[in-house]
Amino acid sequence: MKTSHLFLAVLATVYALHAQAGTCPGGASWCDDFENGATHWASKEAGISDANVRRQDGSGNHVLLLSGQGGPLLASAPEAIPGADYFVEERMRPVASTNAADGQAYLLAHYQDENNWLAASLVIQRDKQKLFIELVKMQNGKLSRLKQSAKEPGPEGSFYTLRLDVAGDLLTLYLNGEMLSTATDASSFERRIGLLAKGQGFEFDDVRSGAAGNKPLRLGLARMNDRVSLQAGDAPLHYAARISADNDKLAIPITALSSAPGIASVVVRDGEIILTAPHPGTAPITVSSQADANVAGYLAVSVTPAFATSAQSYALQGKVSPAANAEDVPPDTPLHIVFDQVPSLGQGGSVRIFRASDNALVDVIRLGDDIDEIGYAGQEFKRVLRYKPISIDGKTVTIKPHNARLAYGTEYYVAVDAGVFTNASLDGQAFTGLGRAAGWTFSTRRAAPSGNSLTVDDDGPADFRTVQGALNHVMRTMSRAEAVTIHIANGRYDQLLYLKGKDNLTLRGESRDGVILQAYNDDSNNPGTGISQGPYTPSVTGGRSVLLIEDADMLTLDTLTLVNTAVRARSKGAQAETLVFNSDRGRLLAHNASFFSEQDTIQVKGYSWFYRSLIAGNVDFIWGGNRAALFEESEIRSVGDSANPGKGGGYIVQARTVAADEAGFVFLNSRLTHGPGPGQNDVLPGTAYLARQGPPSTWDKVSFIHCRMDTHIAPVGWLLPKPESAQAQPGAGWGEYGSMDINGKPLDVSQRLPGHTLTEKQVAGRFASRRQIFASFDNGKGWNPSPPDSR
Repeated sequence: MKTSHLFLAVLATVYALHAQAGTCPGGASWCDDFENGATHWASKEAGISDANVRRQDGSGNHVLLLSGQGGPLLASAPEAIPGADYFVEERMRPVASTNAADGQAYLLAHYQDENNWLAASLVIQRDKQKLFIELVKMQNGKLSRLKQSAKEPGPEGSFYTLRLDVAGDLLTLYLNGEMLSTATDASSFERRIGLLAKGQGFEFDDVRSGAAGNKPLRLGLARMNDRVSLQAGDAPLHYAARISADNDKLAIPITALSSAPGIASVVVRDGEIILTAPHPGTAPITVSSQADANVAGYLAVSVTPAFATSAQSYALQGKVSPAANAEDVPPDTPLHIVFDQVPSLGQGGSVRIFRASDNALVDVIRLGDDIDEIGYAGQEFKRVLRYKPISIDGKTVTIKPHNARLAYGTEYYVAVDAGVFTNASLDGQAFTGLGRAAGWTFSTRRAAPSGNSLTVDDDGPADFRTVQGALNHVMRTMSRAEAVTIHIANGRYDQLLYLKGKDNLTLRGESRDGVILQAYNDDSNNPGTGISQGPYTPSVTGGRSVLLIEDADMLTLDTLTLVNTAVRARSKGAQAETLVFNSDRGRLLAHNASFFSEQDTIQVKGYSWFYRSLIAGNVDFIWGGNRAALFEESEIRSVGDSANPGKGGGYIVQARTVAADEAGFVFLNSRLTHGPGPGQNDVLPGTAYLARQGPPSTWDKVSFIHCRMDTHIAPVGWLLPKPESAQAQPGAGWGEYGSMDINGKPLDVSQRLPGHTLTEKQVAGRFASRRQIFASFDNGKGWNPSPPDSR
C-alpha cells in the first residue's frame, strides 16, 4: 500500500474512534458530526447546494462533502445560532483533485446573503504548495481579506481544525488550536453558521459552536515544529507532547500512529512521543486526543540517509572559521567555510559538532528550517523560533549552531555530511564532507568574562562574537538591578535576539550606521507578536520581531541600527517588527538609533523614549498597547510599500494605549519624511496618514506637537473612521498642535478632521516636558529622562 493511502486509512481509523460522542466536546453548546446525515443543514438559496454525506475513506466515520460547485450550506438548527460572544469550529480537508485551480473552504460565522458574509477560510495554493488561513469578508459582492497567515500544508489527507472566535467586533482566527491572527470588523450581518467550498471539493466534520470563553485545545510537541527532519540510524528522539488550553497543560491522553513505521516508528510513553528512524523516506504521523477528534495534528517526518563523513583531508588554513586548532574561541562563535566557488545546498544531511575528549555529540545543525531555543542553558522561559541555520553568501557558508550549545574550556571538532554541500571544492579538492581526520578542531576560552562592561565583535578581539551570546551571559550571571553595558563593534550581526528579566542594560554600538543588528523574520515564519515559552509549551511562539524584550526596565539602545530584512512583496505574513518591547511597566530608551522594516517596525508596551532616532516603515509601523511613548527630535520616515507600488502611503501609528489617562504616542519636535523602501519605490504625495483606528477595547492616543510634515501626509491627516474620542483632549484621541511643513512654515490643516487641533493650554498642561508625558510611571512617581550627553 502506498504511504499516502496508508496515511488516509490511519486517519480514518483515528477519527472513527471519536464519532458519536454523547455530548458536544470542547465546551461547545451545539455540534454536528454528520453521523445522522445533514439533517441540521440547508441551503438558504434553493437548488444551489452540493452537499453529500459519505463515509470517510471507507471507515465508519461520516463526513460532509461539498464539491466546490454550489453555494453555502447553513446550519438550520435553532440552537446552532450563536449567542453574544461565540466561536465556530470544524475540521476540513481538501479531497483529491486534478483541478489546477486553487481551492477555498469557508467556515461562515456571519451570513446575510450570498453577497454579504464573514468567514474563516482555508486556501490551498497548488502551484506554491502553500496553505493560507484567512479572515475574509464578502460585502456587496466584493470579497476582501482582513488577515492572512501562511503554513506549509500537512501530508496528503490531513484534516485541519479551523476556528473563529467572535467577541463583539474582535475576530480571532485559529488553526489546529494555534492562534494565528486577530482583526476587527463591525459588520451587522446576521449571525449564521455555514460551510462553503469553492474551486474543488472539501470534506467537513465535527462542526461546533459555543461561548467564546471556552478556549480551543491545542496539541503539539513542546518547543517543536510539526516538521521533523532525521537521519537514518540516529538515536531515538524524545519530544514532550502536550494538550493545552491558554498555555495550561491538560492531562488528556494522546495517541500517535505512523503511516510508515519502517521509515519512522512512533510510541507514546509518559507524555513523550519517541521517534525512531531506521530507513530513509517520509512518514506522516498523526497525533490526536483520545477524547476529541478536533484536537489533532500531524508530524511530517523526513528521514534522509545516515550521517556519513569523509576521511579526506584538506588544507584548511584560511578556509574555515574558527581556524583549525584555534584556541580561546568564544563559545557563541558561528562557523564559516570558504569554498573555492559558490556551492549549492544539498537535499539533506547535517553539520555536527562533537566534544573532542569523548566524541559526544553536542549539536546537530540540519539543512532547511530548524528550531532554536534562544536563552542561556537552563533558562526556564526561552524564545523559541523557526530559523535557517545554514546559509550561503557567495563562496562563504555560514553555519549557526543552536543557541548556547557550546561550553567554556572545551575542545570540539566539526564534521560535515557528504551531501550537505554540492558542486563544491575546498582548496582545489572536490568536497566530499569533513570528518575528524580533516582536523577542524578548536578550543573555547577557559572562562566567561567578568565585570559589567562587555564587548562584542564579529571578527576582532572581544568577549563575544554575537549579541545574543552577551545577552545570555548577562541574563545568567548578573543581578537584575546591576548596570551593564554591552559595547558592540562595527559589523553586521545576523541573529534573532531575546532579553528577559534584566534591568539597567545598555547596548551601545561603535557607530549608528556601522552596527547593524538584523535578521529575516515575519508573521509567516514565526506568527504573532511573540512570547517566551516554558519547556512544555506546544509548538513555537517566539514571534516575528528581530529583538523580543520581556519584563525589563531601563533598556537603552544607543548608536546602532536594527533591521528586519523581510519584504512585504515577498512575504505572506508581512508583519515584521524590528523590536517588540513587551514590558507593561518597564522603560525603553533609544538614542541615536535607527529601525528599518516595512510593516509594524516598532511595537511597544509600557514607557519608551526615542530621542534623535529614525523609525522607517509604511503600515502601522509604530504601534502597540503602550502607556507613553515619546518620539522626540526624531525622523519618522514613511517608505514605499514594496507589495503595492504606486498606491497608498500607509499609516504611521495604530495606538492601542491601555488606559484612558495615559499619554499614548507623542511626537514632539520631530520630522515626518518619506523615501524609497525595499522595492525602491517612494510614497506618493498625499497618500500617508498620521494614524488609523485601533481596536475598540483600547484607546486611540496619538499627538503630534511642533512636528514638520512633508507632502506625503494626506491633507485630511487622520484616516477615518475616527477613534472613540470625537474631540481632541490632552492624551486622548487624535490631536496635533503647531504642525509645520518640512521647511518649518505653518502647515495648512484646514482639511483635517474637525476637533483634532489641540490648544496651547492643552499642550502646556500635558506635553510641555518629558516629565509630564511620563508622569504616570511607577504609580505616579514619574520619570524625567535626559539625553546621554547631558548626564
